[in-house]
Amino acid sequence: MTRRVLMIRRSAMFALPVLGLMLSGLVGCAPDKKDLQARAVDEYRSQRYIESMATLRQILEMDRADAEANYYMGLNYQTMAARKFRQNDVTSACRELDTAVLYFKEAIKSWPNYMAAINSANEAYEARGRYEQALAVAKNATEVNRGISEHFIVLGNEYRERGDYDNAIRSYKTALSIEPNSAVAYAEMGTLYMRIGDRALASDCLRKSYELNPRQTGVADQLAQLSGGSDVQTASGEAVAAPEPPTVEPPAQ
Repeated sequence: MTRRVLMIRRSAMFALPVLGLMLSGLVGCAPDKKDLQARAVDEYRSQRYIESMATLRQILEMDRADAEANYYMGLNYQTMAARKFRQNDVTSACRELDTAVLYFKEAIKSWPNYMAAINSANEAYEARGRYEQALAVAKNATEVNRGISEHFIVLGNEYRERGDYDNAIRSYKTALSIEPNSAVAYAEMGTLYMRIGDRALASDCLRKSYELNPRQTGVADQLAQLSGGSDVQTASGEAVAAPEPPTVEPPAQ
């Protein structure tokens, strides 16, 4: 064996471990998906939407079906659509909303019980004036997740906003059959009864909601409204105080 061949073999034996170390170093430098997700959410919350979308695209290159990445990508497009509407650029705003819907649908496909994505998809459809499609999203969620009361509440709200009160009540009652102590379902049903002018049923539902959760959004205000601004009594005899009027600072002299 010649000296030249021996030198080549020794060089190869030395180069292989070095190459292995270099490759392992490159792998170690690859971005971590969880870190990228945290960064993207932080960028979105900081209103750095372009940066957030760039980070989310990195995640989607790793995993196209990542539900959270698709959801936040949709939120970014939805937020930009709102900005375009404020600028009276309706065409661009509608295009952004259509893109947002695509991402929300991908998120729902990966996670059928993703309530935030379902609600956002409905909002985007309604902003586009596509009310039947918004209703279809809500209906599909109840069919895929039959044992989850929240989806029937969302469906009830969709019916209520369209004036389809019979189907709305049916949806709320289905939610209550699944979760009898749902303060949200009672609150939404109370809102419906207030809308159609049935103060007695509205009061019953809102009182029940308040008993289940005194902090349920808007319930104390609605009860006070029904009682003419005075304290009202829940079914258990507990007083619900009318909200205090806002404090108005005197103008500077």
